[in-house]
Formats: sequence, C-alpha cells, structure tokens
Amino acid sequence: MKRWLSVLTPAARLTVWKVLGVSLLAAGAQVLLFLTFFGRRDSAGAAVSALTEAVRAGRLSLVFGAGLLLVCAVLVLPGLERGVKTGYTLRRLGVDERVLTLLWGGLNTLLLLIFWAIQTAAALGLARYCFQAMPEETGNHQSLFFAFALTPYFHALLPLWDWPVVLRNVLGSAALGLSAAALPFHWRHGRKAWTLLFLAVVATVLFPAPLETSVSCGMGLLLFGAAIALMVCNVWRRYDDED
Repeated sequence: MKRWLSVLTPAARLTVWKVLGVSLLAAGAQVLLFLTFFGRRDSAGAAVSALTEAVRAGRLSLVFGAGLLLVCAVLVLPGLERGVKTGYTLRRLGVDERVLTLLWGGLNTLLLLIFWAIQTAAALGLARYCFQAMPEETGNHQSLFFAFALTPYFHALLPLWDWPVVLRNVLGSAALGLSAAALPFHWRHGRKAWTLLFLAVVATVLFPAPLETSVSCGMGLLLFGAAIALMVCNVWRRYDDED
C-alpha cells in the first residue's frame, strides 16, 4: 500500500490544485456571465423567468462543459509521461499497475465530484443573489427551488429529490475518472484508448437535466455503468504483450 501511495501522491500534487483552479475559474466565469444577463424583476414569477433566462443567455452549461473537459485533461496528463516519468517510476517501485490504475481512477472521481460541488455552490450563490434581488413581499425560497427545478442546468447540478440524476452524475464522474486513469495505462503498453474523449463529450452534452427527463437520464445511467464495467475488465485482463 505504501508503494501505491508513493506513486499516487505525486499525481495528486500535480492534479489537485489544477482541478481546484479550473473549478474556480469555471465558477467565476459563470458568475460573470450570469450577472451580465440577469435583470431584476418586480414579481416572483418574473424573477424566476429572469434567473432561467440569465442561465440560458449566459450559456452557463457550456462553461460547465468546457471546465469539465479541462479537468479531464488535467487528470490524464500526469500519466502520459509528460513532466512525470510515470512508467519509469512504476517499474522502479514494482507496483501492480492494475490496482494502481483503479486507485488512480478513484482519486480522479473524487476530484470530479469536487468540480461538481464547486459549480453547485456557485449556482446556489447565484440563486441566492436572485432571491435577494427580488422584492421581499414577492420573493420566497419556494420560488427559488422552483427556479432550480425549471432550469435544466441548475437542476442537473442540484437535483434534490431526483435521485436518478444524482446517480447519473456520480456514475458519470466515476466513468470519467476511471477512463482518465485507464488511458495512460493502455498507452504505456502501446494500446490506444480514446474512451475518455467520447465519455467527456457525452457527459457535457447530456448534463443539463430538465424535469421528466427519464429517457436521457436512463441512457446516461446505462452508458456510464457499462463503461465502468468494461474499463475495469479491460484494465484487469492480461494482454499478450504483457507476458
């Protein structure tokens, strides 16, 4: 275990601060875009419309997607022999690459969940600002949560009672995290793997989740679940070139 941690620690040092930086940058960009397009309204219903319109006009979901792609790039780079001679380090330590790859995938998943949490915190802050900008007699917390439910991007960030969307987000993070760890593993052995790019694009496109979105959410659950199972099998199996 100490040998695996000795390899995971340098990777964590290379990724944690970069992921936090990308997360904060994406959140800051969304705040600026939201404030640019947000206009104060005089009624609760109009204020809800103003919030949803600011999210749509500001293209906040696209900023989230760009941040997600950057986080995936940050996670995969340490294993690609750039800046850190990962393959040489592994050979020196004699660690089991398969176990390490799965542990690395777990670390990546945690960092992706942190990215999600920071974007959610930014969305809550924006919604709170919208609530405070409304006249006291017309604004209430119920209208705030109603706005979250009606805005596909905000609803995906904070699904509340919509547990299938929560599970989809968690599985998506796990699939992207494991793929970011599996890609360098396969490349070190001369096998090309492009699953990460495909999954990252799909996760970006499917992330906004309107209410009653059972079809797209079900597709995401099946896709991410199957991807995790296949990647674990492909990492754990023995290849002819490793004999």
